[in-house]
Amino acid sequence: MKWLKRILIGLLVLIIVIAISAYLWLNSSAPQYEGELKLSGLKEKVDVYFDESGVPHIYAQNKHDLYLAFGYVHAQDRLFQMEMLRRAGSGRLAEIIGRPLLKVDKMFRTIGLPQYAKESAERLETFKGTPMYDDITAYLEGINQFVMNGDTPPEFSIIGIEKTPFTYYDLFCITGAMSFSFSQAQKTEPVVGFIADQYGEEYLRDMGLWHGDHETFIRSYDARKKETKKDSILPVTTDTLAAPEQIGITSIHQSTLQFAAVVAEIEALLPVSPLEGSNSWVVAGSRTENNKVIFCNDTHIGYLLPQTWYEAHLVTPDFEMYGHHMAGVPFALVGRNRDLSWGLTMLLNDDMDFYEEKNNPDNPHQYIYKGQPRDYEIQTHQIKIKGEADTTITVRHTVHGPVVNDAFEGMPKEKPLSMWWVYTQLPNRTIEALYGMNNSNGFTAFEKNLGLIHAPGLNVNYGDAKGNVAWWACAKLAKRNTSTNPWTILDGESGRDDIQGYYSFNQNPHCINPPWGYIHSANEWPAALDTATKIIWESTYDSLSGERPPSAFYYYPGYYKPQYRSDRIKKLLDSRKDWTMTSIQEVMNDHINEADSALMQMWVRALMENPNFPVDGEHAVYQDLMLWNGDYSPNSCSPTLFNKMLYHFLHEAMADELGEERFRLFLQTHQVQRTQMELMRHVNSPWWDNVHTQEIERASDIILIAYHQSIADLKDQFGSNPKSWRWEKAASLELKHPLGEVALFRPIFNVGPEPVYGGNETIEQAGFYLDSTGQYKVHFGSQMRIIVDFANVDSALNITPCGQSGHVMSKHYNDQALKYRKLQYRVMSMKKSNNEKGDHLILNP
Repeated sequence: MKWLKRILIGLLVLIIVIAISAYLWLNSSAPQYEGELKLSGLKEKVDVYFDESGVPHIYAQNKHDLYLAFGYVHAQDRLFQMEMLRRAGSGRLAEIIGRPLLKVDKMFRTIGLPQYAKESAERLETFKGTPMYDDITAYLEGINQFVMNGDTPPEFSIIGIEKTPFTYYDLFCITGAMSFSFSQAQKTEPVVGFIADQYGEEYLRDMGLWHGDHETFIRSYDARKKETKKDSILPVTTDTLAAPEQIGITSIHQSTLQFAAVVAEIEALLPVSPLEGSNSWVVAGSRTENNKVIFCNDTHIGYLLPQTWYEAHLVTPDFEMYGHHMAGVPFALVGRNRDLSWGLTMLLNDDMDFYEEKNNPDNPHQYIYKGQPRDYEIQTHQIKIKGEADTTITVRHTVHGPVVNDAFEGMPKEKPLSMWWVYTQLPNRTIEALYGMNNSNGFTAFEKNLGLIHAPGLNVNYGDAKGNVAWWACAKLAKRNTSTNPWTILDGESGRDDIQGYYSFNQNPHCINPPWGYIHSANEWPAALDTATKIIWESTYDSLSGERPPSAFYYYPGYYKPQYRSDRIKKLLDSRKDWTMTSIQEVMNDHINEADSALMQMWVRALMENPNFPVDGEHAVYQDLMLWNGDYSPNSCSPTLFNKMLYHFLHEAMADELGEERFRLFLQTHQVQRTQMELMRHVNSPWWDNVHTQEIERASDIILIAYHQSIADLKDQFGSNPKSWRWEKAASLELKHPLGEVALFRPIFNVGPEPVYGGNETIEQAGFYLDSTGQYKVHFGSQMRIIVDFANVDSALNITPCGQSGHVMSKHYNDQALKYRKLQYRVMSMKKSNNEKGDHLILNP
C-alpha cells in the first residue's frame, strides 16, 4: 500500500503547490496602496492616503493632477468593473463571454445605446478647452496609464480580455447601460397591457396604478414663492388618465410578453447593478439638537461585486469633494463638501413608451403612420461572439423608435413593437449637470445644474451648512395626450398617443425649506405644486381645513413604489425634534414594515370571519405568528409566514387571469407592492374569482387557501415547529462576482450567503422576488448608508455592503461586510490629519 500512500502524498503536494501558485499569482496584481509611482503628465507631486477602509484621499495642487491621479487609483481598484460596464453599454459582452451574453448585446444595439454614446461623445468635443472637458480628459488619462502600465487584474487573464484604452465614448456607454437598468416600463407595461386588453379597467383599478385618495406622496413646497404660477401644475390627474378601453388597445401580447421575458433574463445576466429605489431624508436645524442640518441617503441598488459605489475624497487648494462615483465616471453622483451635501433616489417617472405599429400590407419595408405609408429606417449591427462567427442583426426604426421584435428570435415580425425612450431622444447633458453639482459651493449654484438632467429621472435631495433643505424631481417629464394611458401598449398608427413635448424644469415637483422641518423621498408618488394653497398637504385628511383643495392633487404617471417606506420615515422623523448623528441611525437601520403588518391583520380578520377556518390549538400557534408588528429581524418567524402567504395570496387571486408566465413577470415589477394592499381594500374585486371554476370565490376564500398552502409549505421546508421558521433561514444575501457563476471561482470571488435584516419595502431594504420556493435570494438593497451632520461635517458616517476595492486580493475587498451585516458604521473623514494616518501612496511626475 506504500504506492497508494505515495500517490496521495504526491497529490496533496501538487494541490498545495497549485494553491500557493494561484495565491501568489492573484496577489501579484493587488492594488498598490503604499510607496511611490511615477505618472506621465503630472505637473506636481500628488499625495494619496488610503484610510482604514481603502478610500483614497487625494491631495493635489491643481485639478489636472487631481483627476489624473483619481483615474489611476480608481482603475487599480475597479478596472474590471469599468471594462464590463463599457462593454455592456456598447453591446460587446459576447465578444469576451460568448453566446450566453448575445441577448444583452442585441438588446443594447437595438435600443441604440452605442449610437447615442457616439453622439454624446461627439457633443462633448464641443466643450474642448473648458474646465469640465479638461477634468474628464485628465481622469481618462489616469485610467489609461493604469491600463498601459499597471498590473493586469486576474479577471482579464481568466476570461481572456485584452486591455485597451478608455475614451469619451466609453464614458457614455457606461452611463447608458446604467440608465436602461433603472427603467421599469419594459417589465411592467407588457403585463398591464395584457390585463387592459383582456379584462379592462375594473381589473387595473385594483392594481394601484392610479394614485388613490388614501395614498400619501412626496410633498411639494417652495418657501421662496407665496403662490406658484398656474403653469407649474402638471395637468395629468387621476381623473384625466384614460381607462384602457377608451384608447383601443390591440392584441400583441405574444410580442410584448416575450420582450418582457427577455428583459428579465438580460437583467439577470447584466454586469450592471440596477438602481431599484432608495431612501433619502434631510432634517432641518429646527428638528436637530445642534440646530444644524442632518443629511441621510441610502441608495437601493442591485447587489454585485465589485459593489456599485467607489468613494473618493478629492482635494486641491481651491476645491474639495467627497463623492460616491460609478466606475468610469469622474464626477460624483452622490457627494458633499464642507458647504453642502446631496444624494439620490429614483424618481421612477414613466419615461418609456411602447407602440404597436402597423405594417403596410402592400410593402413589407413600410409601416402606416397617420394614414400614410412610411419607410422603415434600417440599421444593421454586426456583433462579435467569442469562439463563433460574427452575427448580424437588422433593426427597423419608426418615428417612435426602434422595433424591438427584430433583435430576438421567436418574436413575431407582423406585430411590430417600437420603443420610445426619453433618454435617447434628447442630448445628453447629465455629465454637465454632475460637473456643476461637484463644483458648487451653495444652494443657488447647485440648483441651476439640475434642469440639465433629462433621464433617468432622479430625486435629488439636498442639505447645506446654511440650513437649507430641499428636494427636486429631476427629469424631462413628457407631455402626453390626456386620452393616453401610458401604462399600456400605445397606438402607433394614429399618432394620437405621440409625445406632445416636455415640461420645463420649473414645472417639476420640488420642495424647498418646508415649514414642517424636513424633506424625504422613498420613490413614492411626487405631488406637484398647488396654485390654490401654498402647501400641498400629505394626504386628503391632513390639511389645515380637513378638506381636499380642489386643484391640489396633480400627479405625473410613473412606476412609483408604494408609500410604505415613506410613511415609516415620516412617522419616525415626526417623533422628535432633537435629532443627532446617533439617534438618526435608528431611522436608517429601521427594519419594520407596518404595511405588511397591517395586511397580515387584515388576513387574520378575513380568516376569523370564514366559517371554514380551523380554530384548534395547532392553528392558535400560527395565529400568534400573525400578531406581528412588521419586524424583519433574522430571528423573527413572522416574516417567513407572511411572505409565503403573500405569494399564495397573489397567486390564487391573479395567476388564473395572468397565466403562470405573466404572473412570474408581474412578481418582478414594482407593481407587486402596490397591488397587494390595493386588493385587500376592494372586497368585491373581480380578481378574487377564479375564472377556471364555476363557483364565485370571495376574498376570504382566497385567503384561506393561501393560509393552508403556506402552512403546508413551511412544514415541508423548515419542519413542523413554527419557532424554526426564522427569517434567517428563508432570506439570505450572497454578494456575487460575475466569475462567481463558475463553481470553481465562487468561494474565491463571492461573499456570503449571510442572513439579512429587512425585507421588501422596509427602510433597511433587503429586496427579493417572491416565488414558490420560499427561499428569498436578496438581490438589491442598501449600497451605502450616509449620515452627514453639519454640526460636525468633517466626520460623516457611512457603510457599504462589502469593500472599496474590486480586486479579490485587496485587503479592502470585503472588509466592510461584517459591519454592514451588523448595521454598524464607519467614519468618512475629511480631516487631513486623520487621513494621513493611513497608507500613503506618492505619485510623482
